[in-house]
Amino acid sequence: MKQAHLQLLFLLLTSLLNAQEKQGIVNYGYIKSLIYGQKQGEEYKAQLLFDSKHSYFVTQKDSLEDSENNLAVPIISEANEEGGTNESINIRGSRLITNYVGNQVYFDREKDTLWSYVMGMGNIYIKEKKPTINWTFEKDTKKIGVFTCKKATATFKGRDYTVWYTTAIPIPYGPWKLNGLPGLVLEGYDSEYKIYFYFKNIEYPLKKKIKIDFIKQDVEERFTQWFGYKTYLKHAKYLIEEQHERSLIIAKKHPKFLPTKQKIEELRIEIAE
Repeated sequence: MKQAHLQLLFLLLTSLLNAQEKQGIVNYGYIKSLIYGQKQGEEYKAQLLFDSKHSYFVTQKDSLEDSENNLAVPIISEANEEGGTNESINIRGSRLITNYVGNQVYFDREKDTLWSYVMGMGNIYIKEKKPTINWTFEKDTKKIGVFTCKKATATFKGRDYTVWYTTAIPIPYGPWKLNGLPGLVLEGYDSEYKIYFYFKNIEYPLKKKIKIDFIKQDVEERFTQWFGYKTYLKHAKYLIEEQHERSLIIAKKHPKFLPTKQKIEELRIEIAE
């Protein structure tokens, strides 16, 4: 009898370890409508790569837009001699703006920490303790693909979000930083549809194991300066002021030019503490 119990325990532990080793990748569509809202903006491809301990999200990346089936592997900006980054921006079609790095968010559950890179802000890499999102669980359900999804809502980083998650894949990840639910988030959007992530397809488990990381191991640490979230907000507001001052200078030389000062909510996803 004791031997039978030991065998059962062994099988349970083996099943648990095998489940923990599973990896998956979700492809999303991302409509970015920071100025007009209501999904009236440019549409990008986005990916979430995950296992039981890590997740890596990326969008607005060259390799994603160049190929339907190309996996956007994690990479960091190439460091130049001054310690900055060579960030080239490509404008695809009439409105899509991408680069070879893209906007990235990496989450390590064991360290309870997020690392992220934000396009258009220079050499800004953000390291922060995983934000706590106070989700409210709703009774609504709906079908997304083959998955039955549940609804949750929360206010996060200055916007009111609704997400749809499936407990069929019981991991606490989602697009961007929409984490912390008892299942994988397949759809998420704010109340004005300025940010809209929608599900395209998923491969789970992945047939080939991929290392999930944010920084390539061969990049020297001295090339990367990590900032806190408060510094991100301060820098974002500084860039707005700097651009407005440039507009005022142009207006002096060109009287018909009317300078306008953009708001942070028209430029960034994250707009508040």
